[in-house]
Amino acid sequence: MSAKYDHSQIEKKWQKTWEEQKLYSPDINTRDNKFYNLWMFPYPSGEGLHAGHAFASTGSDVYGRFMRMQDMSVFQPIGYDSFGIHSENFAIKNSETPKVMLARTTLNYERQLRSLGHSYDWTRTVTTSNVDYYKWTQWLFIQIFKAGHAYKKKAWVNFCPGCKTVLADEQIMSPAQAGKLPPGYDKLEDVPDGVRVCERCGNIPERRELSQWFFKITQYADRLLSNLDIINWSERVKVAQREWIGRKEGINITYPIESTSSSVTCFTTRPDTNFGATFVVVSPEYARDNLVDVVSEEVQHNITKYIEESLAKTEQQRREDGKTKTGEFTGLYAINQLNGHKMPIWVSDFVLSGFGTGAVVGVPGHDKRDFDFAKTFDIPVVRVVVGADGDKSDIHDANQVQEEQGTMINSEFLDGMDINKATVAMMDHLEQQGWGKRETTYHLRDWLISRQRYWGPPIPMVYCEKCDWQPVPESDLPVILPDIADYKPKGEGSGPLADHPEFYETTCPKCGGAAKRETDVSDTFLDSSWYFLAYPNVGTDEYKNGPSASSGQDVFLNKQILKSWLPVDLYFGGAEHSVLHLMYARFVTMALYDLKLLSFEEPFPNFFAHGLMIKDGAKMSKSRGNVVNPDEYIAKYGADTLRLYLMFMGPMDGYPDFRDTGIEGMHKFVARLWRVIGQYNKDAKADEKTLQKLHSTIKKVTEDLKIYHNNTAIAAIMELVNLIVEANAYGRDIIEPLVGLIAPFAPHLAEEAWVSVLGNEGSVHTSVWPKYDEAKLVLSHKDIIVQVDGKMRASISIESKSAELEEEVAKAAKADANVAKWLEAKQYKTIFIPGRLLNFVTL
Repeated sequence: MSAKYDHSQIEKKWQKTWEEQKLYSPDINTRDNKFYNLWMFPYPSGEGLHAGHAFASTGSDVYGRFMRMQDMSVFQPIGYDSFGIHSENFAIKNSETPKVMLARTTLNYERQLRSLGHSYDWTRTVTTSNVDYYKWTQWLFIQIFKAGHAYKKKAWVNFCPGCKTVLADEQIMSPAQAGKLPPGYDKLEDVPDGVRVCERCGNIPERRELSQWFFKITQYADRLLSNLDIINWSERVKVAQREWIGRKEGINITYPIESTSSSVTCFTTRPDTNFGATFVVVSPEYARDNLVDVVSEEVQHNITKYIEESLAKTEQQRREDGKTKTGEFTGLYAINQLNGHKMPIWVSDFVLSGFGTGAVVGVPGHDKRDFDFAKTFDIPVVRVVVGADGDKSDIHDANQVQEEQGTMINSEFLDGMDINKATVAMMDHLEQQGWGKRETTYHLRDWLISRQRYWGPPIPMVYCEKCDWQPVPESDLPVILPDIADYKPKGEGSGPLADHPEFYETTCPKCGGAAKRETDVSDTFLDSSWYFLAYPNVGTDEYKNGPSASSGQDVFLNKQILKSWLPVDLYFGGAEHSVLHLMYARFVTMALYDLKLLSFEEPFPNFFAHGLMIKDGAKMSKSRGNVVNPDEYIAKYGADTLRLYLMFMGPMDGYPDFRDTGIEGMHKFVARLWRVIGQYNKDAKADEKTLQKLHSTIKKVTEDLKIYHNNTAIAAIMELVNLIVEANAYGRDIIEPLVGLIAPFAPHLAEEAWVSVLGNEGSVHTSVWPKYDEAKLVLSHKDIIVQVDGKMRASISIESKSAELEEEVAKAAKADANVAKWLEAKQYKTIFIPGRLLNFVTL
């Protein structure tokens, strides 16, 4: 073998060999020991993969390689999430069509992924913008519509002026979360609290009322929530989904409005405090729909103006702005039928239409937000709960808010009850009187599917004046996205396809009359909500031929393959998709399960959320100039060095910091590792100490890989290499398992060593993972350092059990001539560290 490791030649050699041998392409028609290993596929736009992608994808690949060496049939596919705004915006920036742009960028992404040496099955790649794929995305839309889970309605939506399309609530976030600054700001710390931006472009969304397609994901809220208890996911992702679903149990209380025939219905989770209610506050949407025609002419102008100003804000802005309370008094009063109290009705944008009914009853003595509102507008504060100890000393303190557990007061039949019993008793009372009804509410909203863009699957629906909305017949799928020159978004509430009658003019599939195709395209998250189902089906007749009238609704891809390979065994991806892709994929899978098209309802029983890699202490971004291009490092150091360094930087779920000095150090380790393997001597035998270190290393690396602690696994391998050099132990009994241990991290070097140095047949990546022997984890003898007055005088080897006993160690030490010489005729005391050291301290 060459004394120097030539990464360029060796890596290309083995990548070519692996593909020719189809080493990573399992027999998809058998499920023996199957393991479906999946990494979230990338958007193939921009300049290509950066090292953050390489960090995440390598973590997934390391685990896949480890499982393959556990005698598992590993299916590890890759593809491209090529539809959507990310790709289209980059095409616009470069003055080319998305199709032309993707032809170039997808090839670049593939080149980069191949250069990293990942064990992908390249025979089963999917690209979401290919017609073979999106005809099934359109079919999926139709099935959801037929099941009653899709509808179109006019609604207030978030409209991004930069992307010129609507956004789901989940796609709007703080600048820090999005990693983008809104226009006009140079630094994150200068952005005011409450500003929310588009997660793609950083612009601040506007509110517009548009007719849009929605999926009824809210109908699945309870299942989405309860199933979190039975899937093995990173806890931070579960927490994010629970909070986004936001299930609350409470009661709707109806209050008559004084001197009118109208009423206002408020949702509350704390009806126990209703004797302390002093006002009602409604959302701008509620006021617009229910109160504008009821209020007097004197206040109508102010109310209408306030509503218009509020509706121009996004929901996220209103959440943050609500910290400073604003509002308008409607001049109306709601009657609390418990005590006859007249409660002024206000409209305020801190109340969101999506919470309960969009109207809440204000109890300022026991809710901080209500308290702030009451103090702002000089509304009385009434206390009806005291501390659990019954202390009433502060009940007249107008600056106190009691939100904790406590005991009821000033509440007639509830007095003396704790708040939990009082809540149940009040709900019972309100329902018995016909004043209220128990209700469960959610923060989760229906999934807004429509996008007023070009680059996406046309929504397969047709509008007929006579027959209303009708799905495109399955036999007519796909609805092809036409090639048009004027594909840029208009920002006018409709997409570019609305300017092309040759596309939208059609006939109604039901009555045959004139009709119009939908000109919006569907959200890119619909494309990615089912891609994991497509991978194992690539190449099958079902996938290629697509849905047809004869197949009907009960046929979806190849049933046997779906049953054999799914659900996914391990999903590796980013926590930033907690309430986007992961929530949507769960919903779509549940819907398909209910249609009896799948045999499981959770797509990813095991999901690991990797961390975010930074560079020199800061998040990678073009503006900072610290984006790491893996191409440069692969060219200079090799893929194996880069892989090892990425996995060594820190835990997979942390925030590892990429530094050039670190990868240079890893490059030196790779060179040393190659030299160590090059010392292989088939006739050499290792001593007991080296074998013990080998077996303890195998045990640690095995256990660490199972929990994604790649950094500590590599550290253990480095320690083993040091001892091999120290012990001059280069026999097959040491070198062969060392090559096996390094294989998931440095696959090219390991393969070269396995074949060219060790002379093995086949691939190291389909060999058996090294096994450790429990008996060899403990040495039969231990070396004990013996000191006299702190200076080393001997090293003695003693049976391991005896090495833990001071009397036995002292006896053996004094028998050593050099130790005995320094102790002759002297008094002493001893300092003993079991199994390691004995120090004689002379007196």
